[in-house]
Amino acid sequence: MKIDVKGHSGCAVDVVREGTELYIDKKAVLPCYFSRLIAQARKQQRAVNLYHTPSIIVPEILDINQRPDMVSVKMEYVYSMNFVEYFEYAGFYQITHFIDTLTAFLLEEIRFSTITRTKGDVLVNKFIDVRSKCQSNPALHDDPEVLLLLKGLEPRFLTETNDFEIPVGTCHGDLTFSNILFNSNSYYLIDFLDSFVETPLMDIVKIRQDTAFGWSLLMYDKAYDEIRMNIILEKIDTACDTCFSQYAWYRQYYSTFQLMNFLRILQYAQEPRVIDYLKIIIKRLSDEF
Repeated sequence: MKIDVKGHSGCAVDVVREGTELYIDKKAVLPCYFSRLIAQARKQQRAVNLYHTPSIIVPEILDINQRPDMVSVKMEYVYSMNFVEYFEYAGFYQITHFIDTLTAFLLEEIRFSTITRTKGDVLVNKFIDVRSKCQSNPALHDDPEVLLLLKGLEPRFLTETNDFEIPVGTCHGDLTFSNILFNSNSYYLIDFLDSFVETPLMDIVKIRQDTAFGWSLLMYDKAYDEIRMNIILEKIDTACDTCFSQYAWYRQYYSTFQLMNFLRILQYAQEPRVIDYLKIIIKRLSDEF
């Protein structure tokens, strides 16, 4: 199987045939990814029967195989398109249906969650951890722009330690377009991920990581209609921002969580073009504070 949308999960993904059936086999061979892949699969298992939003489907995890030298996950195979293929040919109705379904799904997550007072040191500790990982990343530790960005963000994350209230309870954890499979008017969610705070705000952040900042397009290595794609992404982004601006917690904390989100991506970045992209976005977000 050729994977068109690349990621940075550290796992190999293949389509495997057993008799007349196909399934997805996802493997981690580096020990540092074992626990992450297991947690990812178990979270997806729990989500299979959790959501009731029409057109949202979570593929079944059929098996989790743990060995000393490898972890593999067997998942139901879904005939589907990636987001670029889908958006290239989708008409007005399909795009509107996707927007309505996406916002309904996120609103369902909000209903599943409870507004919770969250300690400010959650963000403090996460920033300290991210800063440490950036400083130990050989691709970043000598980059003066990265060091300057981190230094400039210290007052934002290390001095503002007040508790904050956000919905906590349910989230996908990595709800980017690369983790949504498109099949007609059904959308399959894959690659769930534990988040440092289990909040629907994080899923809004991850979607807007794509719609406002084009992250998953950066991972796509085929030609596509850039004008059409930008129009569609802007339409989805505007709809999401409009929908969730009704909540005070979104208006107050979206920018902080989006900035932390991109810092968490930066800590593992290796490719120069990805690092350059992240520096631009992080500077843009930090200048907005």
